[in-house]
Amino acid sequence: MLSWLALGVSITCFGTVLEAKCNPAHSYPRLLPDLATHISQPSLPTLIRHFLYDQLNPDGPLTSSEVPLDACPLVSGPISVFHSAVATFFAPSDNSGIWGMRHERIRSTPVWRKKAPRRDCAYAINDQNKEGFLGMSIVRIHLLFSFGHLGVEYPCALVEWYERTGQQPDEDIGMWVVKPETRGRHAEPVLSVLHLDCLLRGAHLIPVYGQQPLPPKFSYTYSLNCFEAFYVNKYIDNHANVTIF
Repeated sequence: MLSWLALGVSITCFGTVLEAKCNPAHSYPRLLPDLATHISQPSLPTLIRHFLYDQLNPDGPLTSSEVPLDACPLVSGPISVFHSAVATFFAPSDNSGIWGMRHERIRSTPVWRKKAPRRDCAYAINDQNKEGFLGMSIVRIHLLFSFGHLGVEYPCALVEWYERTGQQPDEDIGMWVVKPETRGRHAEPVLSVLHLDCLLRGAHLIPVYGQQPLPPKFSYTYSLNCFEAFYVNKYIDNHANVTIF
């Protein structure tokens, strides 16, 4: 799972203890409606309300998608935004770590190295009863934030979902192929708010290139925005190859 960089929170999941320390970004509005406008995500308040309903009713007969919005709690307190989180996970097959532990930073920032935005991808756990990637999905992180409700702090991520294009990895490349999940006739991206403990670690996507060459001045920073499908790179490191796949 991911550790949250400001709250001093420790989360134990999949045999991993997560903790981190960092300060929130200061250039964001603290109130939810203003924040939604600032990041051009008008659905953010609704998504947070749905998220909070599911957090407060984990064993309820209905999910947030099955109840009216008025039944979902309101969030009126301040929101803290962060530009990164740290994944700490057990990778015994990776000899570069200490006692099999590995750390990596997941970023979601509007400006990376004074150039373009950087919105990393990660593995989201869907079903812990399924092995490897069969129990996961790929998400792209558009915002890392936290808020309090009834004395509980919730570290979260606003994510865009990717879906598999087939029932098995590509037979030639050996990697799963995913594409951005959309809905409606306008092909709007599917967004939701996830608790950070739903995220395992960062994911690396490789574009599925077409027959035409890229423009000479094409910037890699826009790769996730410009291609229709991506390979999920299981060769990025030994942990991804052995554990996730």
